[in-house]
Amino acid sequence: MKKILVFGALALSTLGVFAQFSGTELDVHTRTINLNEKSLAFGLTEAEFDAIKDEAYINANFLSGNIYQDDQLIKSGVPMRFNAHADEIEIKQKSSDKSFSALVKDPSIFVKMGTQIYVLIPYQGSNEKGGYFNVLYDGKTYDLYKKTKATYREGQKAKSTYARDVPPSFVKTTTYYLVEDGRFLEMPSSKSKILKMMDSKSSEMKEFIKQNKLDLNKEADLINAIKYFDSLL
Repeated sequence: MKKILVFGALALSTLGVFAQFSGTELDVHTRTINLNEKSLAFGLTEAEFDAIKDEAYINANFLSGNIYQDDQLIKSGVPMRFNAHADEIEIKQKSSDKSFSALVKDPSIFVKMGTQIYVLIPYQGSNEKGGYFNVLYDGKTYDLYKKTKATYREGQKAKSTYARDVPPSFVKTTTYYLVEDGRFLEMPSSKSKILKMMDSKSSEMKEFIKQNKLDLNKEADLINAIKYFDSLL
């Protein structure tokens, strides 16, 4: 896994945590997360928070994953999930545990949940302010990263008897980045603008997309396009 440094200004919002060491072994757990405190932070009752809390995750279920440091496996079979609102990897000691902790924020540490790889990218040299990105493709010249955020949206009371209350929720947004030499280039949503990012090989890319009937708004097709573009360089 290539180590990526951020040179651009990425607006990432997260909770800060610090690495702790016990002897020579890295303590990957940083703290216990209290769900009651989470509900109070949003001004919701526990019942209201319970109704929407799963929306803050890419997958609310804990999946078995591995933790790596400097490309070396340090823990395997760890129950984990990604909190897209807090921008944290939540982990348990074992699946049956009710409580869970946040993974220490260190750019030398990354995780693999199933086939998904998450890396921490510092912001302005700070691990605390950094955020997690999903590595979709790790190429020789270009990488493709995905950033998913879950933003809390307050509920709204109906303004008339003809309208309905809008309950509170977490709304997810996804942004893709083409990464070259540590520079994060946000990918636009239109096909023509994406092709402009590959201007040096525009004719080859147009032909490849046409022949393979790729829809660049679909993640799998976007990955295939970036893979081919990278192979041309």
